[in-house]
Amino acid sequence: MREAVVHLPPLRLGTCLAAAILASMSWGCGDPGDDSHSNTNHNDPRCGDGVLDPGEACDDGNVLDGDGCDARCELEGCGDACECAPLADVSELISSGELFIGYSSLGADISIPSCGERETASEIYLSMTSQQAGELVISAAHPTTQVQTVIELRGESCDGTSVGCEAGMAPGSPGPRLTVPVTAGQSYVAMVETANDATGVFALSIHRTGVCEGIGSVQDITAHLLSGRLFTTDTQSSTSSMMGSCSPVADTSPEALLTFVPPHGGMMVATTAHPDTSFDSLLYVRQGNRFGESYCDSPEAEIACATEAPWGGTDPLLRFQVQEGLQYSLFVDGGTDGSMGQATVILGYAAASPASTNLRGCDHAGILDSFAFFVEAGQAVHLLADTADAATAADLRLRVRLPDSTELFEADDDTPCTYPPPAYSCPEYGFTATSGGLYFAEVYVGASESCFDRSQANYVLTVTVEDQPAELIQIQDE
Repeated sequence: MREAVVHLPPLRLGTCLAAAILASMSWGCGDPGDDSHSNTNHNDPRCGDGVLDPGEACDDGNVLDGDGCDARCELEGCGDACECAPLADVSELISSGELFIGYSSLGADISIPSCGERETASEIYLSMTSQQAGELVISAAHPTTQVQTVIELRGESCDGTSVGCEAGMAPGSPGPRLTVPVTAGQSYVAMVETANDATGVFALSIHRTGVCEGIGSVQDITAHLLSGRLFTTDTQSSTSSMMGSCSPVADTSPEALLTFVPPHGGMMVATTAHPDTSFDSLLYVRQGNRFGESYCDSPEAEIACATEAPWGGTDPLLRFQVQEGLQYSLFVDGGTDGSMGQATVILGYAAASPASTNLRGCDHAGILDSFAFFVEAGQAVHLLADTADAATAADLRLRVRLPDSTELFEADDDTPCTYPPPAYSCPEYGFTATSGGLYFAEVYVGASESCFDRSQANYVLTVTVEDQPAELIQIQDE
């Protein structure tokens, strides 16, 4: 996650906000030395003494109404005696990949939002100006948010006309997301109301609408994981709304989004290393929570970001740990400012060579495992599919495909198996790569379907590149 870089200026506190902070130091809104502050409330002799006693929501040292703390030492709206001023300008946050971190203790109960009103609450006001017309998403749905919040956008000033309001009131809610139309160059003020909790903290992001709102190239690929399918995206149909931690500082590139829930935990690998990828791309991924929140638009939910390939290629290779049952948001973005186009994404689980696994059945036409691995031009490659035990030994075949998925070779009955199947032997193949890229190895049962166990065929796949074990990506598991 990018660290938030919005630094608070010297606080321009309105009367009520100052009163809220001063109350914690036993000072009121006015001059603490003024004799008027020694007045007492005949109904409660403690109210008005400037000390926050049990049962008091506030005590500003007087028993006057209309100054944020009324004669009964209860919080109130400001009235004519109070004014508010934005705590900070957050215009630079818009689609920046950064967050504003706010605290309930810096707010005061100055006004009432048009939705989700609370009996005890405090508000923080933030000013902003968008340079582009359209819709903005103002979101408190981030892992840092630990207090229930209401977000309202108002025109030009703290007491301006409401443009939109959204409350995150449900228990366990990650925070509200407010989508509102804005005019380029016009000033707005965002009010963030929180429960009146001195320890409350929230995170706020502001971004233009895009893939997280379903606009552009968005696919849910959960049903197609480990099916051997490659995922085609086109960022040109999207907008620029998100940034990863490794994105260019100036990022106008649109994004594509792949969402999924993994079938099991482990290390996953994603790459755009494919001949059909037409632009300089980068990848980053964000992780949801166990309550079903995706955190798609939360920069602090990012768990990995990659712009380069470790083998010397130009397309990124992204490794990230996943947990079963959580939702993940995989972004395809531009590696340089303004870059966009079509990209083919290969996504699967990391596997080490030699990989011990199995085919769940003895079906020549219907069951196949597929692995991807990287090779540079001129490198020597060797592949062997061998049986793993006598009880499940089967007649195996091995097909090798080029980076564009065309078949290079099908190996069959080339070398004795460690554990002989009922008939035939094991496949083995070696070649020197004429071009670099991501190659594919497919393992399946031969046409004879000669298997000791019709329900399972255990095997070991060994792939070496220049006599070194290859890093494998399993993209099909049957």
